[in-house]
Amino acid sequence: MTIRTIRELDELPDGTEIEIQDKRDTPLFKRGGDWCSPSKVATQNMIAYVNVRRWGVRVIEKGSEK
Repeated sequence: MTIRTIRELDELPDGTEIEIQDKRDTPLFKRGGDWCSPSKVATQNMIAYVNVRRWGVRVIEKGSEK
């Protein structure tokens, strides 16, 4: 599943893993409503929001609603 809008990105539940479709296939996951990187401490919300519109993101694994 490919996502191209911020609204669709925000609607994904916590635990979802995505890959930004940029040249690096940047992986992120959603935790506590924020987008996080497996290798960086700071949240990656701005990176996710800018790049979902620029490149799109691919959902690797959709989390479950709790």
